Order: sequence, then C-alpha cells, then structure tokens
Amino acid sequence: MRLPFTARVVLLASTACAGLSMPAIAQTTTETTAYSNYIGRITVLADRIGRALTDVEGNISVVTNDEIEQRNVQSLEDLVRNIPGITASRQVLSGDPFGGSQIGLRIRGVEGNRIQMQVDGGRIPERITDGSRDYLDFNFTTQADVVRGPASVLWGADALGGVLALRTIGPDDLIAAGETHGGQVTVGYSEVTRSTNVAAAFAQRFSHNVSAMIARSRTVDHEMRLSNADPNGGPWACGRAVAYGNTSCGAFNPLDRTTDRMLVKLDWDITADQRLSFSYDRLDRLAQIENRATLGPSGTSYNIANPRTRDINRTRYAIDHEANIGGFIDTLNSTLSFSPSGYDQVAEAVARAANGDITRTFDYVDYSEDFLELDIQATSRFNLGATSHVLTYGFDGDYTETSYDRRRTVVNVTQGTSVDSVPNGFNFTDGTTTRADIYVQDQITLFGGKLEVTPGLRFATYRMSPSLNSSVLPHADNPTTDRRADELLTSLGATWRFNDTYSVWAHYGEGFKMPTFQQLYTSSASGTYDLVPAPWLVPEEVQSIEVGVRGEYGNSYWSVNAFKAEYENFIESFWFIPNTNDISYRNIAAVKTWGIEAEGAWEVSDALTLTGSLAWMDGEQRATPTSATTGHLVPPLSAVIGASYTFADYGLTLRADATFASKTTPAVETNFTPPSYQLLDLGASWEFAPNVVLNMQVNNVFDEKYYVMSAASAALVPTTAVANGSPIELNTGAGRNLALSISYTF
Repeated sequence: MRLPFTARVVLLASTACAGLSMPAIAQTTTETTAYSNYIGRITVLADRIGRALTDVEGNISVVTNDEIEQRNVQSLEDLVRNIPGITASRQVLSGDPFGGSQIGLRIRGVEGNRIQMQVDGGRIPERITDGSRDYLDFNFTTQADVVRGPASVLWGADALGGVLALRTIGPDDLIAAGETHGGQVTVGYSEVTRSTNVAAAFAQRFSHNVSAMIARSRTVDHEMRLSNADPNGGPWACGRAVAYGNTSCGAFNPLDRTTDRMLVKLDWDITADQRLSFSYDRLDRLAQIENRATLGPSGTSYNIANPRTRDINRTRYAIDHEANIGGFIDTLNSTLSFSPSGYDQVAEAVARAANGDITRTFDYVDYSEDFLELDIQATSRFNLGATSHVLTYGFDGDYTETSYDRRRTVVNVTQGTSVDSVPNGFNFTDGTTTRADIYVQDQITLFGGKLEVTPGLRFATYRMSPSLNSSVLPHADNPTTDRRADELLTSLGATWRFNDTYSVWAHYGEGFKMPTFQQLYTSSASGTYDLVPAPWLVPEEVQSIEVGVRGEYGNSYWSVNAFKAEYENFIESFWFIPNTNDISYRNIAAVKTWGIEAEGAWEVSDALTLTGSLAWMDGEQRATPTSATTGHLVPPLSAVIGASYTFADYGLTLRADATFASKTTPAVETNFTPPSYQLLDLGASWEFAPNVVLNMQVNNVFDEKYYVMSAASAALVPTTAVANGSPIELNTGAGRNLALSISYTF
C-alpha cells in the first residue's frame, strides 16, 4: 500500500482509534490498524480539488478531527504543539492586557497577517496592533491544513508565508450510510486555562436528497496559568506593585471568557450531479479581564480599578453550488459568502485624583472587517497527445469594508461632569478593499505517470479606497486617494517517480501582500511622539523554492525537503523616523529564510507505530541594500519522536510524544537566548462502551520549565517599563497539565 508523503508530525496523536468522533468518516479502534489511519489523507490546499498528501509538491500538515478531539485542542498552541518549525504567537505585550490570547501562526519564520487564515474558505480578519485575531474555534472542525510557504497563486495575496485552513463538518459527516440521522456530543476540560467545553451536533436526512445539520458549542475558560513562571521576573528584575493588587511578573491578568458557536448547514442534491448548500456559522467570544498591572499610585493620582471587556464576533453566511457538468468543463463550483467580523472593546479606568475627585474613564474601540466573497472554480480533464491534464481555473474576488472607531468619555463622579474626546492610539482610516483575481493551474502528467509538471498563474488585483473618520488626526501624508496594485504571480511544481517507492519533487512559488489600512494610514499624537502615515509603503513580495525526496514502503515512509524563501519590501513596524519624534512603518530591503524539514513513520506491527519529524531553519534580513546583514528570528532546531500502541481487544490506544528543541538564536546579540528543552507528552484513548470514547492527555509530564520562541524578541536588559509591563516570564511554556474529553456518537 502507498503511504502518505506528509502524514503529520503528530502522527502519534492520531494513532489511537481511527474515528472516535465522526461515524461517517471513521471506524472504531477494533476495526483499523494504527497506521491505516493515515492512508488517503486528502488536502485541497495543493490544487483546490483534493490530492493525497503523497502526491503534493510541498510540505503540508493535516490535522484530523480525531487528533483535535484526542488532544482536546482549544488553541493554536495546542494545534501546532508537535509540528516542528511552526509556532503559535501568544499575546504578552502590556499594550494589550488580554494576555495569553492566540494572535496567529509563525510559519518558516514568517508570521502575523502574512499567514492567511480561513474557515470553510472564508477569510479571517487581519490583526491590528491594538486588536486580536482570535476568531478561531476548533469545535466541529473535520480537518485543519497548514501550508508551509507562499500559496498566493491559488489562494490570493494574503498567503505570503503560508495558509491555515479549517474545514467544518456537515450532515454527511454525521449520518452513517443507511441511516437517517446521526450526531455527536463532546465534553472536554483543559487544565492550562481551566476551560470546560460542551459541543453537540445533530444531522437529519429528510429525504434522499435533502439533509440538514445544527451544531452548538460553549467554551468557558480563563487566563493561562504558567506554573513554572517566576513571579519575580526570572532573568529580568521585575518590580510590579503586588501590594497594590498587581499581578505578579509570572501571571496574566485575571480573565473570564465565554465562546459560543452555532453552525447550521443544509444540503440539497438538486440532481445526481448538482448540490446546493447553505451554511450559517456564528462565533461570539466575550472576554472580561481585570487589568491589574495599572493599579496603585500613578503620579499624583491613584488607580483603583481597570476592568476591560472585548467581544469578538464572526458570522458567515454562505451559498455553495457544486455541479458535474461534463464536456470540456468537468466540474464547476461556486461560493458566495458574506462574513461580518470584528470586535467591540471597552476599557474602564477608575482613579482618585490628588484633590480627592473620583473619575471613571471609558475608552471604546470598535473594529470591523466585513467580507463579501465570490469564488468560482472550474476543473477540466483532458489528454493532449501523450500527456494528460487536470486544469483548474477560476475567479477569486472579494469586497471588504474596514472600519475603526475610537472614542473616550471621562466622567468626574465627584463633580458630576462628563467630557468626550478622541484618545491617541493606533488610530487609522476606514476604507474598502476590492480584489478581483483570476487564476489557472495545470497538472500535466507525462511518461506514463512518471513525471508530473504543475505550472500555475494568478493575475492579482488590489484596490484600497481610504476614507477619513473621526478617530484620525488630519495629516499631510494621509491622503484619501486610492491605492492600486496589480501583480502576475507564478508557480511551478514537478515530481519524478523513479518507481512505486522513490520520488523527488521541486516547487517554485511567488506571493505578494498589500500593506494594511493601519500600516498605510495611521495618524495619532501622544504629546511625546506621533504615529504618522506611511504612504511610501509598497507591497511585500516573496520568491520561494523547495526540493524534496521521499520513500514509501509497505509499512513505512520517510521524506526530506529543503527550502529557501526571499522576501522583498518586508514591512517593519514601529520604525522611528530619523531626526524626528515620529513613529511609522517602512519597507526593508530583504528577508531570507532557509531550512530543512524531515519526517517519517514505521508501522512496526498492527499495534505499534513509531513516528518522527524534524525542522531546522535560519534567516537574515537587510534594512537597506547597503546596510549590514542582521539576523531574522526563526524557530530553533526541533524534533518530535512518537510512539503509539493499540490494544484492539480492549479499545485502548496509548500514545507518547517526545519533543526536543535546541536553544533559540535571537536576531540580535543583545536579546535573550531561550535555552534548549525536552518535553514528554503522554495520551490515551479508550472506547469503554460502544461509541463512547474517553481521551486523556498529559502534557509536559516532567514539568520542565522552558521558554517559547517569542522570548528571543526580549532584550537582555530591558527598561523598567518593559520589564514590568511585558514580563519575559509570560513567554514560558505551560507546566505539567491535563486535558480530558469524552465523546459519544450516535
């Protein structure tokens, strides 16, 4: 049998019972071997149609629903925990006191808005400096795909450094063959955030061609608890005013957060060759914190309380049409969706002035990014001479409205007065963005299947139309004229199969990304420095090349690949403009990253599976064409070795993952160097009753203290404000912790 090329590095986590959660897509532990769990994994990220990972010219990781449930994945850190070279970004800066929230991924040394994130093909809003990108929820996720490297030819401008794509379940995933209904109920607990999670989904087939599903979940969690963090600041001298109620230097602000999600889908098979689907996906995440870092004396006043709330919401309405047409066009798929998204934030500061007056200051931030998206995709299959072709082509466009509003109300409770104003901050213009792209990719097979060549093109267009709002200071460099950019992007992949065992592949890809409205049009003043617009910014661009080799056997596989990516016009944040008190953004000349990735798996027997994966990379950057080269922060050399053993007669699978990471090299020598570390995670899945599965995971069994990669961005000798406001100990990894879930399918 042929084995998957890039079965995920956490293969181990999925070796337990294939299919503990979705009866239509999985079996019980007694019906499959551990390794057969990975056969036939499909990703749509490589060609928009669906290909086995063994045929992909690139390195894509696929995380299944079973793996998500077995490890009770609640965050991006959970999702990529055992994938070397990919890390989650954690919010620890004092400017955003909602500490610990997940704000994105770093893939091959590239992070933030350069990584496209999508759910069912719909875009997730970009993160702004004083905001969040915490729009993801992993309930009802049937698969998560992580693409390493640029994917702009197929997925658009924002896929500069990679893609994270989640796909949700539908009626067909819940209703088993021959049944008219089906469902699932899952209850979970995670110790790191003391989270409790309840999710239920039910699907009904009303007739041979109409089915519907409704799913509902609620997750209640709290601030991350970093049990190994030093409350006194670790390598930094941290002097928070704990006596006045401040949190220690090893703790996040107290947080209460509730996430509600509803997912509704309706499928109508109009004919045997046409399906029309309607979907509604609503997420609401309400977070409430006590910002204790500001409590106590402040100049001549005294800060009494500083509670804050942030309500993140994302709704997606979508209509999907799939048709098998025949003739030159085999299939034609269309999706029209509308996704209003954003957050409302309120910060209250209660203070006592030197004269005894009590004031209550309310700061409001309302941010929204609403997408109207249209995707039309056609596929044609045909032969030309001795070559066969799979041609994928179409239109990918959206119209996005971006709005930012910031305002302040100061109430003097003692005097009975109220004053409204616009506070300083990262204020920027509203605007609209229009993208209208066309793309084509041709999968060409030659020499009886030995050679496959896949060229691709995208003509990408970008139109940004800013409009001033009441939160923005007038500025000479803040024009309301449109910004336009057109780009022809190319990709080329090739695979040569020596035989059924060995093959080599190569891939070249390009990408580009426009600056955001905040990067282009920020305009605010603080009295000591000004945030000014950056109309000089140009789009970021990348050229990337990868080569790989793989071996596939009857009960094992291995793969090794190397990559190099060169980014031009990389946008640097918080650039201090020389000889001024102004802060803005600028393009730097170049960023380069390169590295090696490897992985493999061996099914020793029907019960025992061994797995392993590794990633090493390095990087550099140059601010101007003539300036000296400096380092670029990338993840450390890391490896994951795993094993799983299935006791089929008892419905029990045991798992173990060992993670090894070298020290992280900071971009500059004056920054902190996170030391190397080793971790052991243990897990078990037990089907103790028909269709009832208990999953248990113990992470960091030996309770080792370690720092996540972002700690390498911290200075060795920080200012007092930085040491107290953003303690380095908030970059420590979680200590020993437990995650549990129980699932019942019917």
